[in-house]
Amino acid sequence: MQTSLPANTAELLNALRELDAGIHKHSSWLKALHRSLVCNSASNREDTLADAHCRCQFGLWYYGQPHPELQEEGGFETIGTLHQSVHDHARALLLKSRDGQMISPDEYNQFMDAALQFKFEVGKLQANIINQVCVVDHLTGVWNRSSMQHKLEEEHERMKRNDQSCCICMMDLDNFKQVNDAYGHPAGDMVLQAATQLLNNGLRKYDSVFRYGGEEFLLCLPSTTIEDAQALMERLRSELAALPIKLKGKGTLHVSASFGLATMNPDENIASTIEHADHALLCAKANGRNLVCIWNMEPEAP
Repeated sequence: MQTSLPANTAELLNALRELDAGIHKHSSWLKALHRSLVCNSASNREDTLADAHCRCQFGLWYYGQPHPELQEEGGFETIGTLHQSVHDHARALLLKSRDGQMISPDEYNQFMDAALQFKFEVGKLQANIINQVCVVDHLTGVWNRSSMQHKLEEEHERMKRNDQSCCICMMDLDNFKQVNDAYGHPAGDMVLQAATQLLNNGLRKYDSVFRYGGEEFLLCLPSTTIEDAQALMERLRSELAALPIKLKGKGTLHVSASFGLATMNPDENIASTIEHADHALLCAKANGRNLVCIWNMEPEAP
């Protein structure tokens, strides 16, 4: 199962906005360039410079600051190469026009091909970013529920092929409504973020966390027996209960969580496994909360 998430969803969303603004400004530049060529009007002197691709609005954004959130995205370097090519072709056309030389159809086609390919590659990058942020819960940074079914089905098929155990856990923060009522929703958001950060730090790289809804999360634990899953959840339960969560101007508080575990069955659908884990979670809550319960097994006290 692919478990990697965008490192910073807010940064990606900001990059998406900047890309959109950049391509809009590039379109305006392209319109002005065509006006200069067709109407034989004065062009921007900077467009004839060798580093024109660094001086335009898009270039100022692309080259003017690092973009670590986009460096690993496929196509980011290609966009830079194409952007420079567009300006190189534009400079050649402008210099010929300025000197009264005829621009050949091939020269114009090369320019337009580069311009269209540049716009296409930017669109691909934007679509890729949108795809990423749409499957992520923006508050906590974990997978959202809309991405859950597809990813669980992938793991279900892999489990059947490899004949390996896989477990699902439903986790619910205990008495979370009291946190919101006593400290406000911003404090509740901080609790959710602290809890998911603890999960991400404590789980293995091939495990997955999904925000199931509200303060409830679903954990997928591939290649894991129910005994190993129980030990892992007990450790996370204990670490969460001991974690001091700092609130802005309101001191610190501690929260706990209840956990319900179930083993994925190759002969049952995903919904059945989730239902079993949910029943185990109800068992943990009914027996005092801050517990790990396993489907069809007695709860164990912490």
